[in-house]
Amino acid sequence: MRILIIHRSFALVGGAERVITDKANYLANEGHQLMLISYEQGNHPLPYKLHPSVQFQDLDCRFFTLSKYSALKHLYLYFRLKKKFKNNLRLVVNKFKPDVVVLASDWQILIGTVVDSVYPIPVIAEFHNTYDYVMREVGTSGGWLKTRLTKLYYRQTIMNLRQCAQLVTLTDGDAKCWRRYFNNVTVIPNPLTFYPYVIDNIPKDHGRIIFVGRFNHEKRIDRLISAFSMIADKYPDWHLDIFGEGNEKRNLLTQILELNLEGRVVIHEPTNAIYDEYKRSEMLVLCSEHEAYSLVLVEAMSCGVPCVSMDCPRGPREIIKDGVNGLLSRDGDVEDLSVKMEWMIVHENDRKRMGQAARDFAATRQLHVVMTEWIRLYNSCIAK
Repeated sequence: MRILIIHRSFALVGGAERVITDKANYLANEGHQLMLISYEQGNHPLPYKLHPSVQFQDLDCRFFTLSKYSALKHLYLYFRLKKKFKNNLRLVVNKFKPDVVVLASDWQILIGTVVDSVYPIPVIAEFHNTYDYVMREVGTSGGWLKTRLTKLYYRQTIMNLRQCAQLVTLTDGDAKCWRRYFNNVTVIPNPLTFYPYVIDNIPKDHGRIIFVGRFNHEKRIDRLISAFSMIADKYPDWHLDIFGEGNEKRNLLTQILELNLEGRVVIHEPTNAIYDEYKRSEMLVLCSEHEAYSLVLVEAMSCGVPCVSMDCPRGPREIIKDGVNGLLSRDGDVEDLSVKMEWMIVHENDRKRMGQAARDFAATRQLHVVMTEWIRLYNSCIAK
């Protein structure tokens, strides 16, 4: 099988980029021919190692640069770039001759162009974001113009997606939303990069709570710090370690100082040995505005670490079974999050029981298990 995967850029050290690379490497190891295509990569290196047989090419269509231009010039250059994208993609397709094309980027406006460029090869749209994020409102003006632009964007997105052979979402909740428009929707969760078969080779750091993720507004790490501050004085031997990077770092450091949590809440740079950090932790906490499918939760669970998460739309509730392998707090309720964290601290035996249940769940998300579903889907689309 020859599979072409298109993504905006593989430059970020992010969840989507790692998952796409993992899937490509797995398929290559199984003897399939893979090619990854980006269009905004530029000269940035690939952060994750590719199997030697996986081909990679950038189409050099940097749509993100258009934001610095006026509206009219932006529109003119956009259509020029779109034409360049279409022509360059056709050249690649004619040379590689894929059996199926996967569009893994979240830029829905290009789906129609991709389908037109590769027809009659089946195209699968793979979403790494929630329905709400994909169908977010567009336009910067208010009133009538914003309403018209939003409706136009929605209508165009639906029309483009209807041309795809299949839509793949990460959760049942997102699939339910998309099925209001069409039936060709499949749910395939993200696979684990690695499932550790030994988890007790590193001792626990008593009282350690961990967070892993980007420092952006969507992750709402400020909620976690606030929730911890509510119980910090009651449990002086517990502390919070935060791993990641992003534009919210300065605000988080300021918040830590204002709450007198220096030494109790520590921000760390990202690490390549994150599984070792999971193993050292007593629990992981997540408090995002939204999560398509939190791979961080499943990674921690694979190490026997129970998780506490706000019940944000839509991923956490499909990973955490409340009271069984972790705890869910009310979405946006910092006080309730604090209560759930305290429950985990106090109930040590239940915390360990949940950790084992969490590990059992994570076993169902191993790479070879999830990729069986993907291969079945590819074959089905090709057969049709």
